[in-house]
Amino acid sequence: MNVKSKMLFVLIGNPGTGKTVLQKILIEKICQDRYRYGRLPVNQIYNIAHPEIKRKYINISIGNRSYQEKPEYISVENYFQHHFQQADIAFISSHLFEADVAQIIEHGHRLFYNVYGIFWSNSIIVNHPENSQISALNWDERLIIENPAPAADEATIDWQLNLIAENLVTFIVNRTSIS
Repeated sequence: MNVKSKMLFVLIGNPGTGKTVLQKILIEKICQDRYRYGRLPVNQIYNIAHPEIKRKYINISIGNRSYQEKPEYISVENYFQHHFQQADIAFISSHLFEADVAQIIEHGHRLFYNVYGIFWSNSIIVNHPENSQISALNWDERLIIENPAPAADEATIDWQLNLIAENLVTFIVNRTSIS
């Protein structure tokens, strides 16, 4: 029998911060390249194949689009009741709307998740007040992704997001060994 904590990561940022591409790369790294998508499916569960993470966790849920981009969600409560896919580890996204994020945190806690806010340094620079207010919410932990100034070419962006994904995988591996 394991003792484990469920992890819900909420990627915080307005469009263009890299949230969707990061989720694609995380699937490749955590699910060992078994899933490759040009267009990432919405609210899917994937089996974990990463050797260190799968010792304790079975699956990962990827939300893809930010909550506010899908009108069919109607409300945060409706999203969690009818669209969110529960898994050992979950990633969802939100734009910089404090009320929405507060509700996401509350619903995550109700489902027994430890809820991690993932903030982007480039978003903090551009929208400091909104990020600051959201950071003050009832997170279990806050992470800041150091995302340098926008890159001029696609290859550099991919390289930066790949490095960020590697660091997040390492974070999860470390949490796996202590949870």
